[in-house]
Amino acid sequence: MSVTQEREERETTPEPTDDERDDTTSEQAYTRLLDTYTPDYWDVVGGGAMVAAGLGIIFQTEALLLAPVVAIGVLAARSLSSPPRPDFGVSRSLTPESPDAGETVTVETTIRNRGDRVLPDCRFIDLVPEELRVTSGAPRLATRLEPGETCTIEYEIEAESGNHRFEGVQAIVSDRMAARERQYELTAPSQLQCRYDPDTLEIPVVRRLTTPYAGRLATDDSGDGLEFYAVREYRPGDSLRRIDWNQYASSRELTTLQFRTQRSTSIVLFLDLRQEAYVRTDQSENHAVDRSIEAASRLLVTLLEEDHRVGLATLGPDVWIPPSDTSTHRTRVLDAFSTEPAFTSSPPENAFPVRLRAIQLLQRLTEPSQILLCTPLVDDTIEVPIQLLESAGHEVTVISPDPTRMDSRGGVVATLDRQQRIGRIHGYGVPVIDWPSDISLDVAVARTMKGWSQ
Repeated sequence: MSVTQEREERETTPEPTDDERDDTTSEQAYTRLLDTYTPDYWDVVGGGAMVAAGLGIIFQTEALLLAPVVAIGVLAARSLSSPPRPDFGVSRSLTPESPDAGETVTVETTIRNRGDRVLPDCRFIDLVPEELRVTSGAPRLATRLEPGETCTIEYEIEAESGNHRFEGVQAIVSDRMAARERQYELTAPSQLQCRYDPDTLEIPVVRRLTTPYAGRLATDDSGDGLEFYAVREYRPGDSLRRIDWNQYASSRELTTLQFRTQRSTSIVLFLDLRQEAYVRTDQSENHAVDRSIEAASRLLVTLLEEDHRVGLATLGPDVWIPPSDTSTHRTRVLDAFSTEPAFTSSPPENAFPVRLRAIQLLQRLTEPSQILLCTPLVDDTIEVPIQLLESAGHEVTVISPDPTRMDSRGGVVATLDRQQRIGRIHGYGVPVIDWPSDISLDVAVARTMKGWSQ
C-alpha cells in the first residue's frame, strides 16, 4: 500500500462512454452517500457527563461539577463539526486482465482526492467479487488525503473462470474530531474476464443419456456410436475410449470396440441465468450459475469432440448461438461464457418472462433438437419451459447444481420442495442429473446413469 502526492489541478469527470466503463485503468467517480452516523463512544462521553454532574451535586465536589462543563464544550464542538464532502476519482488496474483459471492477478485500486479540502480520516474497502479469493494483501486502507493526493490499495486474487465484475469502492470519511462519519459508495466498475478451459467429461454423457429418449440415429455401419457392433484388432490412432481394457487385462492383447454409427445430433445448452438461479450452498461455494456454466462448458467440449452440433441459449438475459460443429465454434462459445455480460457473476437487475424466453427458443430451433437445461431448480416457474419444449418435440435433459442443504429449518423446506419438483419433472419423462456441491459433475453423472440402469 502506498500514498503518493500528485500536483495537478482539480478536474471534473464527464459521464463516461460504454468503452470507458469497461476500461479498468480510466479514472471514474460516481459517489453516492449511503449513511451519516456518530461513533458510539460519543454517547459514552455524554452519559459520563450526566453521571459526573449528578455525583457533583450529591457530593458537592468541584472537580465533578467542572467535568460536565468540559464534556459539554466538547460535545458542542462535535455538533458544529462535519466531515468534508469528498470528491474522489477511482481507477483500478488488473494484471493480467485476461488470466487463466488459477492464475494470480494483481489488483491496484487508486483513489484520488480531487477536491480542494483535506480529508483527515479516510477508510476505503475495495469491493471484491464474492467468487474471487484474496490470496495476498488486503482490499482495504486507512489514510489521510491532501488535495490532489492519491492512495493505492494493492492485493492479489486467484482467478476463477468466468466474467467477474468489480462494482466499486466503499469509503468512510470522518472529520478531525472523529465526531461524525459519512459512508459513501464509489461506483467504479471493472471486469475481470477469465476464459474457460474445460476438460471433457469422463463419461460420454449425452450419448448415454439421449439414446433412450432422442438424439443420434443408429445405422448398420460400424464406427463411433453407442450400441455395441463388433471387436477388431487395435490400430494406432484408435481412441483410448474404444480399447477393450477387460480383454487387455486378461490376455494383454489390445483390441478395439466398434459400435453402430450414429448421425450427429443438434444439441442446445440452455442456461438458467435468472435472479432466482444465483443461489449457493454457502458463501464459500460458487453459486449455481457459475456451476451451470462449468457444466455447460464441459458438455460443450465433450459434445463437439463427439461430432455433435452444439448451440447456446439462455433463460434470462438473451444470448443465442445457433448449433454448429465448425472448427471455430468451440472458441466462440467459450469466449461467450467469459465475455458476455449475461454470464456475469452478479444477478441481473431485471426479471425476464420465462414463457417468452422458451417460446423464443422454439422459434429459433429449425429442427428437432435435444435441450440440455442447466438450472438449480429452485422455483416452480422453471417447469414451464421444460413442458413447452417437451410438448414441441424437443427432448430435454436437466443438469441441476443443487444449492440446498439440510442444516436449518429453511434449508430442509427448500430441499424437500426441490425434491418434489424433480419428481414432477421425472413425471414429464425428463431425466434430471442432480449435482450436489460436494461431488464432481462426473460423479453426479455416473450416479444418475447407474440409477437409470437399475
